[in-house]
Amino acid sequence: MRRQVEAFAAAALLCAGAGLAQTRAEPTAFTAPDGSRFVLVPDAAAPVVQWAVATPADTADEPPGLEGLAVAVARASLGGTWTTGSADPRRERTALEALDRAYAELMAAPQDAAVQQRLTDCDAAARQLGDPAAYRRVLATLPAHRLDVVVREGCSVLVLTTVAQAIGAVGARLVERREQQALRDFESAWRQEVMFRRGRYDAEPGAPVRAELLALAMPDHPASRAAERAGRGMPNRAQALAVFGATQHPSRSVHVLVGGLDPVAARTILEQTFAATALPAPAAATPPVRPIRSMRRSTVPGVRVPMVALAWVLPDAGDPFVLAAAARWLGGGPDSSVGRALGRQNRASATVACSAPWPAVVGGRSLLLVEVQDPSGGAGLGDLVLRACRDSTAAPPAAADLERGLAALQCHWTLANADPRWRAQDLARAAVLWPRLPPREAPPERIEATAIVDLLARTFAGQPVVVEGRP
Repeated sequence: MRRQVEAFAAAALLCAGAGLAQTRAEPTAFTAPDGSRFVLVPDAAAPVVQWAVATPADTADEPPGLEGLAVAVARASLGGTWTTGSADPRRERTALEALDRAYAELMAAPQDAAVQQRLTDCDAAARQLGDPAAYRRVLATLPAHRLDVVVREGCSVLVLTTVAQAIGAVGARLVERREQQALRDFESAWRQEVMFRRGRYDAEPGAPVRAELLALAMPDHPASRAAERAGRGMPNRAQALAVFGATQHPSRSVHVLVGGLDPVAARTILEQTFAATALPAPAAATPPVRPIRSMRRSTVPGVRVPMVALAWVLPDAGDPFVLAAAARWLGGGPDSSVGRALGRQNRASATVACSAPWPAVVGGRSLLLVEVQDPSGGAGLGDLVLRACRDSTAAPPAAADLERGLAALQCHWTLANADPRWRAQDLARAAVLWPRLPPREAPPERIEATAIVDLLARTFAGQPVVVEGRP
């Protein structure tokens, strides 16, 4: 009965999605003169325009020990620019540099009362010269509302709501944000990000296992630092500005506008507005994960629940929907291939999850991760899961299994894209992470079983990393 309800819900959502699609014209994709990529999606049913700007937000651009800085500066960037929010740009620069030195002194001598007072005085001086709320107020007059930075794995997405008539004015303010960034109060945004990351790490039972897994699977890759517990480092102003410039460079930015707009007129305005940049070109792209030449195993003591995590380096997946369907079929819960194999071995209490690509990187060339937690005990669990993964490619997935998995992916896509604001964010993030693929206007109607088997067989042809967690 539950599966019948799921199928009915999927059909209803797809019908709703089809109805929405009828109001949309084909997307217009182009690159502005400054290198910014744009996707325009006209939607006659939407009276306003949802504008999303996606940029990378991972460890590739962050100094070691300062993981999370890309997210922190993206959020701090809403505090305004030297043009918007500064009473005196020259004096404010001097005050912010003095505040930066005071933070460095406090890190070296945290108990020194004189240093603490100097920090307080410098902070007060900087606040007298800069208004972090001015940028939002100016945008609201254009109008542009609901300004926010949404962090999703691998990306930060600035999103706002405006109208077609204001596209040029809003675009000019977005260029100003990119080119004249003041990063007021970025220290507060950094502290909040560190506290969030620590809390997430401490609350996740398998966090130490994941950190060990990445250290073994991707030892020389910047993403291997992503799963570690946030440290106590404090970035200086120069580091923060460098990370902001690298991540927000137009060559790494994707703008998606969804709503009531004329794509021809909007393109003309946007090409005039996004004409040039003074930001230095970012460093070369991070190389792909190296193949694993031999099996790597490790054990992490002190976890709350016995578990095992396995990872393989992914080949070129081609289509992210095929990759998502393969991960769901392989390890997406008790009805997955690995879940059923564990059930046949009297491990019904085990929970199974699969993620791919993990962590999120441009092009999807990272890892396929399978995690199993079993309160009944971890003895032999690693070898059992490893065998179940390799055995999964012996026969193609059953048609019923594929239909359920595809229906779930279609439901997720339709729910996300029924809301123009979410649609803009999803399209922008997908364009950053999968730059070779065109904008997707609809989920696939079918996924071939042979495509899943082929992808998993190529993945499992490599050597795995196996990390067991024991209480």
